[in-house]
Amino acid sequence: MAYTGNISEYSPSYLDVMAYIHSAPITWEEKKDIGLRLIEETSEPALKGAYDKIEELSKLEADWDGEGALPISQTVLKNIKGVLLISDNEDWNNWMISPDSNATLGLQSKQSRACVSLGAKEFSYYVRKNGVRMAASHVDFTPEVFLNVLRQIG
Repeated sequence: MAYTGNISEYSPSYLDVMAYIHSAPITWEEKKDIGLRLIEETSEPALKGAYDKIEELSKLEADWDGEGALPISQTVLKNIKGVLLISDNEDWNNWMISPDSNATLGLQSKQSRACVSLGAKEFSYYVRKNGVRMAASHVDFTPEVFLNVLRQIG
């Protein structure tokens, strides 16, 4: 099926994806890494679930909650996708991702009751683990720092 510009009408096949990768102006090593990553993303359910959720949330329009909520910021979506790219499947086993009305994302752990808020340039988190409070506000975002915090508090 040819791509018409409407992503909801298009479901690329494996061959479509591979043809695109092989035509991209990147090195063979980068192509190999992308191919391996695609295999991992489609075979590891927690990581795939996180990607699917981000894709779903990226489609939210203004007023998605009926009370004036903003769509998720493109920068925030780029941030979380950067985290997913360096994540392992296990990193997402216990995390739920939800939209916040201020164009950010919220993450909640199913296991530790930890909460994380991801914005365009910063993130904040809170958890009480074994009676010890761990929290920080306005942490400068990098995918590596964010993922490290998720691993520690999740």
